[in-house]
Amino acid sequence: MRLIAILCLFLLFTIGCEQNPGKAGAPATAEPPQRRLQKPLEPVAVELPTAALPVWRQHRQENPALVMLTFDPFLKPIPAPLSERARDLVGTGTLKDITRHGSYWRADPVILPAQTLSAALEAGLFSRIDWIFPSKVPPEQLEVARFREQMIEAEFLTPAEAEAVTLTDGIYTGTVRGIPFRAVHHQRFTELPESSILHIDLSYFRGLYDNEIKTPLYDLLHQTAGRLLKMKEQPLGVTLSYSTIEGAISLDTRFLLHDLAATLRDPQMLDKAMPKVWGNRAQALYAADMFTESKKLELYRESARLAPEDPTAVYDLFQAHFLAKELEPALQALDRTVALDPGYGAAYLDLAQMALEDGQAEIALDLQEKAAAVFPLNPFIDLQRADLLLQLERRDEARALIAPLQELDWSVVYHEGVPATLTAMAEAASAERAMDEKAAGKAQ
Repeated sequence: MRLIAILCLFLLFTIGCEQNPGKAGAPATAEPPQRRLQKPLEPVAVELPTAALPVWRQHRQENPALVMLTFDPFLKPIPAPLSERARDLVGTGTLKDITRHGSYWRADPVILPAQTLSAALEAGLFSRIDWIFPSKVPPEQLEVARFREQMIEAEFLTPAEAEAVTLTDGIYTGTVRGIPFRAVHHQRFTELPESSILHIDLSYFRGLYDNEIKTPLYDLLHQTAGRLLKMKEQPLGVTLSYSTIEGAISLDTRFLLHDLAATLRDPQMLDKAMPKVWGNRAQALYAADMFTESKKLELYRESARLAPEDPTAVYDLFQAHFLAKELEPALQALDRTVALDPGYGAAYLDLAQMALEDGQAEIALDLQEKAAAVFPLNPFIDLQRADLLLQLERRDEARALIAPLQELDWSVVYHEGVPATLTAMAEAASAERAMDEKAAGKAQ
């Protein structure tokens, strides 16, 4: 079954954006650049915000500010029993270490994605925080009382911190963990601090998007990239997080971060017609209700032919085949997509859930096995596989999965009940197997 993130994003604001409808299939209209950065940005793309921590740590000596474009400020508090481990992990942990302990869907989580900024602040990585939030509410209609209430409810700020927040012209100002903190309406984001790290999470675009008529996704991309590339100051580093792997953000929008990274690396793309693959996708998105599935499939086939190494183009082809009920070519396209970008492997879990709901347990098992191969650090996939195998009375196969799961060091903070569950599953498999063997002996 598709894994769902344990910590849901809080709907802090009624989301939306500046309206700038564009013509389908045409390059988004960007303002003529007045000031360009001295050189293109070189973003580092990661799956989850926690994986950006080693990049942020590289600039600790510069005492930078962090500027985040995201729907979620990643300020959930870290449980007290894990605070020391979290500081050590941020301070000295390798990317491999953080990947192993930086998600709820690990045996021993230490920092959850929603706690990323809290962990960074406890480790002293930043001197100031600017959170650029997307909002449908105009800046002049923001309410400081509502903001304080939401910050306390979400546990992003303590009551004392929240009560000290002030609001001026679309910018909330206060402190968090003793560090200067601003929450800036996206329309009031005009400059980067002199020394800063820039982080963009895919959820930022979710907060800006209404539909392809009012807020075309490629217009949002151009607006965001154009704004960043016109700013006077250049960030010390740029990180991007997909946040799709835990189910909080749809895989269908993963292309946005992929294409944003390409635009930041090559600012001249803002002044040219968009690549053909992007144009095909824009047309399909804009006219989804008017095009037949055959027309969408034609567009996506052309894109996959033009860019066979672009995982976003091949994923579009998978979707088109799947919607047209062409299952074999759909799975072939998905396999190719995952080979190019493993982050799309979460689609196997979506399909496994669909198969289960359709009574296709064997197909679900095959899809779960594919997902387990892509995400070997996620033990919950094998836990699901073992449970399904027990339901199918394939006890030996279930036992083979359960045994290594029992050897893992499960978190007492987040997964206290998992060892007992595994023990019960192992006992059930053994007892039923013994009954089968006894019945087979009597038959002989």
